[in-house]
Amino acid sequence: MKTSTNSSRNNLIASSISFIVILLLIGLVSYFKQDNQIFPSLSSIFDSLIINFSDFSRILAFLLTFVRVIITLVISFIIALLLSLLYYYNKITLAFIKPFLIIAKSAPIAAISVYLFITVGGELGPYIICFLVTLPIMFEALINAIEQVPQGIKNELAITNNSKFYQFVKIYIPIMYKSIASSFLQTIGLGFKVMIMGEYICQTKRSIGVLIYNSFSELKMNDLIAVIILVVIIVALIEFIVKKIEKRLSK
Repeated sequence: MKTSTNSSRNNLIASSISFIVILLLIGLVSYFKQDNQIFPSLSSIFDSLIINFSDFSRILAFLLTFVRVIITLVISFIIALLLSLLYYYNKITLAFIKPFLIIAKSAPIAAISVYLFITVGGELGPYIICFLVTLPIMFEALINAIEQVPQGIKNELAITNNSKFYQFVKIYIPIMYKSIASSFLQTIGLGFKVMIMGEYICQTKRSIGVLIYNSFSELKMNDLIAVIILVVIIVALIEFIVKKIEKRLSK
């Protein structure tokens, strides 16, 4: 227990030093470049951070982006669960679905975003982009969880009269719940970053993506860096919470 506490303290100290080094580097670049528009000072970045915390429209943009991510993840999870049920009924389902998954995983996100912006518009586009990225991850995690169910349980279920739907819902899902929870949690951080990219390309109103676009187009690099810092903090917090939850689930 003491060793674990010391390790956590050392990790915190190392991370704090790293954060200070990053701030020093930003300050040094700003000082030597002498161009506050492109290389903003730490004070101007800090002022922009304060604005992000106090401006209602910016707060709303962050909240709406997060809500979009959660909605997309829930939809991805439900569809992944239904597909895994079909896979349990007949494994040939995977052969049929695999080409779609390969396209979703391999196609350039930027190209898909541009196409969706033209075809479906800026409001719906980011949802589809995030869905295409998160669905394959969740589905593959569920397939792996099904395959990892002990063979003894599979043999017992094979000689029962219960329907496959009943077996999947009552037997498989309770056994797989840790994998199901982990697959959902692990895609939150990724989904958040992908959603922002989709919002940026699709010009989604009231979003983090459009805040980044406006900062870039207006050459307000202090605003741009401030938004990036906030996104990094949010993603880091999400990953920290996810790891804590996963530790609890593994006990």
